[in-house]
Amino acid sequence: MSTISEKRRVSSILKSQSPPNGNGTPTRNKVRFAELSIESALQEVLDHNRLAGYEEILEKLRDEDPTDDKFQQLFIEAKRAVPLMKSYFGNMVEHLLSSRWLNRSEEAQEAYKQFVVELSIVQKNFCAMTISKLIKLFIPEKASTSGGTECKEQERQMGSLHDLIMRLKNVIPMIFDVVLTQLRKNFPYYKRPTCEVIGYLHNVLRMTDYASIYCDELLDIVFFHLLQLDVSAPRNVIEETEYPDDEMMFEMTETGGGDEEDADTMKHPVAETLDQYMEIVFNYIEQTVKVDGQGDRLFKIILNQFETHILPTHNSDHGQFIMFYICSFKLSYAEHFISSLWKNVNNLNKPPGVRQTSVGYIASMLARAKFVPLSYLKSMLLEMSNWVHNYIQRCDSMHYNQSLKAHLVFYSVCQAIFYVVAFRANHLTSSSKNLTFLQSLQLSSIVTCQLNPLRVCLPTVATAFAGITRAYQLAYCHTILERNARRKLATVYKNSTQLPEDCLETFFPFDPYMLKKSGKRIEPFYLQYQAHEVDEEAGGETSASNGRGRKRYESVSEDVDDFIPESKRHKNPHGQGVDVSGDFPFSYGISPGFHS
Repeated sequence: MSTISEKRRVSSILKSQSPPNGNGTPTRNKVRFAELSIESALQEVLDHNRLAGYEEILEKLRDEDPTDDKFQQLFIEAKRAVPLMKSYFGNMVEHLLSSRWLNRSEEAQEAYKQFVVELSIVQKNFCAMTISKLIKLFIPEKASTSGGTECKEQERQMGSLHDLIMRLKNVIPMIFDVVLTQLRKNFPYYKRPTCEVIGYLHNVLRMTDYASIYCDELLDIVFFHLLQLDVSAPRNVIEETEYPDDEMMFEMTETGGGDEEDADTMKHPVAETLDQYMEIVFNYIEQTVKVDGQGDRLFKIILNQFETHILPTHNSDHGQFIMFYICSFKLSYAEHFISSLWKNVNNLNKPPGVRQTSVGYIASMLARAKFVPLSYLKSMLLEMSNWVHNYIQRCDSMHYNQSLKAHLVFYSVCQAIFYVVAFRANHLTSSSKNLTFLQSLQLSSIVTCQLNPLRVCLPTVATAFAGITRAYQLAYCHTILERNARRKLATVYKNSTQLPEDCLETFFPFDPYMLKKSGKRIEPFYLQYQAHEVDEEAGGETSASNGRGRKRYESVSEDVDDFIPESKRHKNPHGQGVDVSGDFPFSYGISPGFHS
């Protein structure tokens, strides 16, 4: 029988049996909590269909805020009555569970906890309701002041809440499946106030202490909502909000003067939430890897979450730095991460998009991570160049076309080699031994092969690579670049449009970090681009600065390229710019980082 029908049936019987007073209205006994017996009231309903005592309890639960002593007595009685709390008493159970208990004395809190544990064991149909009520308490009503009395009180309350959830897990292990469901369901919307999202995140991560077996599932929730924040605060929006004067401020520098806390606050509200979110996750990683035996396990879990959530997401800007950060703690982590990406590249069962994205992560990691030693960087360059040479040999023995789609992974690996060589040129040309290594890569054979990888390479990468290889006589790319530029220009004017295959669409996932507070964690391990002496010499031959402190190169024969000025672009019907001098701008919105 349903709860509603049972209540209606019982209510109708009681109304006919209630003796009227002189005014013809039912008499209602006013009972205080101390005089109230929940057990007897429920028994009256079950045995005689008398609802007066039950309704009196509901009224008291709704209207009164008892003292701690009365609150404690109430839940002691409620615990004794748990066996009688059938599903049609759900209204009363909900009121009991909704009682404000965290701000009470330890004795009152203990009475509430014992009631909840007893209810979950005896009346399993109320488990979902119980867990939902508890999980909703993870969301703070307001932000607490750091280090103040209010913060300590909130910490005490959350400690008591987690103690109750831990008790429930210990007596009913399967209840944690309900916990995970409710955690996903009640996670605050990303546009909610920062304190709500951050408070909830704190509590989710805290659960990994006593529910470590579910660490993967808990971090799955963390990463899922992290990406929601990340894609809702794209790099260009942060730039426009933080730097309205349109300055390209990629460097992570400390802000001098003024209030430090205000200086570290992001103006964009979602970016501020994301910044604090990342800071908490970074802190969690730092604290966990310090525990013996925990770091390796956490790395495997985060790597799994990276492959599940971040790798397939093409428009994330900051979430991937969690992987960057944990790799900084141990070289073996970085090596394992890059190795797993390279396995993706070699796995023909993986979609081409995933293989291409994996190449982008490898190149960006090798270029940007200070903790990756030069010896490992060189071993990966050798691995990638061998892969490219083998690919070229296979293509030479068969009929093939030069379409970007047909050779997407090949072109991506070629560009990765060009990018890393150009970006790390200062290190790779610092000694005769390193120059001998670069010669062993046979870069000239790559750029002159019939697949012509420079044809689809990003102009900024291609010209920077060309300058380095020309200076050290590793390869001669400028003739190829100029011939490719003439062909592209002829194609544009012939078809009045830029073909979609004219440029390799890619991204650099570890482009400079833009969040202020959490960015301080990344800065010590992050390599900013340092111009090679070849670049500096070429700088004297270029035109004046474009006003942003970045050099502008007007010819594809120069060593470094940059975005083409608006005045030199020929607009096509699709709105993308075409340089009439023969070069194509990088129109995907992300810089390869060749600027100081």
